[in-house]
Amino acid sequence: MIPHKFLLIPLLTFVLFFSSCEKVIEIDPLDSPSQLVLNGVPSAEKPFFVYFANSHFFLDTSNNHPVSNVDMLLRVNGNEYRPTHADQCRYFFNYIPHEDDSLSIRVQAGDRLVTSSTYVPRMPQISNLAAFINSDSTFNLLVVNFKVTDPANYHNYYRFGITQRDSGSIYIPYFDYSDTIDTTFNTFFFCFDKALTSPNAAATEALGGYLYTQLLTTDANIDGKTHNASIMVILLRDTNEIQPYIHQYSLSIECVTPDRYRYLQDIDEINSMMSLIAEPPEVYSNVNGALGIFAGTAKRTFPLITISDGQPINTKVNIPLNEDPTLISRYRHLIPPHILQKLKNRPTR
Repeated sequence: MIPHKFLLIPLLTFVLFFSSCEKVIEIDPLDSPSQLVLNGVPSAEKPFFVYFANSHFFLDTSNNHPVSNVDMLLRVNGNEYRPTHADQCRYFFNYIPHEDDSLSIRVQAGDRLVTSSTYVPRMPQISNLAAFINSDSTFNLLVVNFKVTDPANYHNYYRFGITQRDSGSIYIPYFDYSDTIDTTFNTFFFCFDKALTSPNAAATEALGGYLYTQLLTTDANIDGKTHNASIMVILLRDTNEIQPYIHQYSLSIECVTPDRYRYLQDIDEINSMMSLIAEPPEVYSNVNGALGIFAGTAKRTFPLITISDGQPINTKVNIPLNEDPTLISRYRHLIPPHILQKLKNRPTR
């Protein structure tokens, strides 16, 4: 047996080797030059504002870093708007974006000029939404089925996601106390739809081949078509939840501009697992004279289901028997028996 003192020699050598290679980088946030930042996402049918501020040190959690001597002008389809008021670097306009609006912004901040332009995409055309729970497998699954009608000769960029809201109290055994939370986040979902996920259409790489937190894709395979799509969510429940505890799920579908699509793709890469071992990519910007993004979007959100005490409070079921009579047979194995019985008893026109 080797004595312990001889085993310590290589261990100490290993520690000293890496300690000698360690470099300490001193950061003085006061010496870091500040840059202008402009972020604006004109969203169809929603009030519009622009965030314009000085950049700041990442450990500074304050959102208020105003720019002095700001002269901001927004042009929409030839009409000019100026901010009605400002609140903590957010400049609000008396303007509601609409589909196909063309926008440009010009900001004069002292001797610095910032410009950018974008447009507002058309709303995603979604119909025949059906959401139900399948309890036949090991895990309970939330199955969401819907139709996307893509306009012909209009290149669409899509973003699909499932948002989950958790609200209630949870017991933390390690510290032996309870905490109350109310948070909303993008949860994982499965998508097996090759028309949306194939490499010629999608910009998002699935985790494990099918798992997403968001799906960025184009209409490369569905241009001018009405496409039936399905996604699934595993309904997980923390055993430390204190009832009543609420889980709410919603489907969000966006049509975005190419600039926003590229920006979201870069953010997705930064948040990926590979960013832990590789240098993060530079985030795309379409703003001249500043950092940031100015790009339009059109978003629709569909509440799906709310679950409390392990049971659904409400389940939205809207399967169009008359428009698509094959839908029931194709998804029979996923529909719970009590919902299937209701659909059978549903009168036809």
